[in-house]
Amino acid sequence: MWAWIIGISAVLIVLFTSPIWVPILLFTTPFILLWAGIIYGILRLLGLWGTVAKQGTRFYDWLFFKSDKPRKFLWQQFYNFLCWMFPQEEWKTMNYGYAINTETGFTIYLDPEEESERFSYQLYHYMATGFKKIPNLNGLKVLEVGCGRGGGLAYVLKYLKPASAVGVDYSKQQVEFCKKTHTGHNINFVWGDAEHIPAEDQSIDVVLNVESSHCYGNIKAFITEVNRILRPGGHFFITDFLYENDLAAYEEALGSTEMKLQEKQDITDNVLLSLNFDSKRRSRMILNRTPRLLHPILKRFSGVEGSNIYTQMKSRESVYVAYHLVKPKKSEE
Repeated sequence: MWAWIIGISAVLIVLFTSPIWVPILLFTTPFILLWAGIIYGILRLLGLWGTVAKQGTRFYDWLFFKSDKPRKFLWQQFYNFLCWMFPQEEWKTMNYGYAINTETGFTIYLDPEEESERFSYQLYHYMATGFKKIPNLNGLKVLEVGCGRGGGLAYVLKYLKPASAVGVDYSKQQVEFCKKTHTGHNINFVWGDAEHIPAEDQSIDVVLNVESSHCYGNIKAFITEVNRILRPGGHFFITDFLYENDLAAYEEALGSTEMKLQEKQDITDNVLLSLNFDSKRRSRMILNRTPRLLHPILKRFSGVEGSNIYTQMKSRESVYVAYHLVKPKKSEE
């Protein structure tokens, strides 16, 4: 009798703690996919998958968007995992994109080989040009924190012509992917922590941060580092999605240094338009190239129509905001 009770209790503990241990194992050990598939099949058979998935979604939101050190570690492992799962060079950008309310949503010219990721490139263009107010970055040193797969920074170098471009990312696998995929004399990629950016004091003219800051454990430490590496007169362009009730604390962190806010834009509608245009392509990649068990997580990550992140932006529970800050010159202080 007691053995039966203990056995059932053990099974229940395993099932209801799975939102904790499954993501950790899943994103740190790719070979666990086989075991995860077995667990998924058992939960479906027992009719418990819906309950576990619902609780898992809540825990996922806290773990990846609210926690401190766990969030930083898990995003790092998640992006390492994506590099293992998607080694293809055809996927070079990782953001929700930017579109305008026209028949096509187009805002820039692109070469044919770049068209598939058009809307993600458009977000980079929008940000790196200071909301389309700066024609180019001629002669400037650009550093992107959270460069991901490097496509956005490569776009900036190709079309906006800075003197040099450096991408920093916390995922070593992504850095290696970038080094192999984007080559050239004026572009480089290095491993680094957003809270300890590997750059000299006052050495950078433009710091770019696109849809990355939600991965950081300490946003204030990141902003302090940006202020440290920017030259007087340097520009900081940052954009990301946030829960509406986190916006005040986020903007307080942005205002915690000498950098001055030049402009803020709410681009939620533009991002939603981008996802409307791009959801079929994103869904196709997920359905054709990933195990079924991962589809809910990857659909949420990719922001396709109907995903949690999409509906949260649609309802304004989350907003997508963009900021342009400038570090004052000595004469302006």
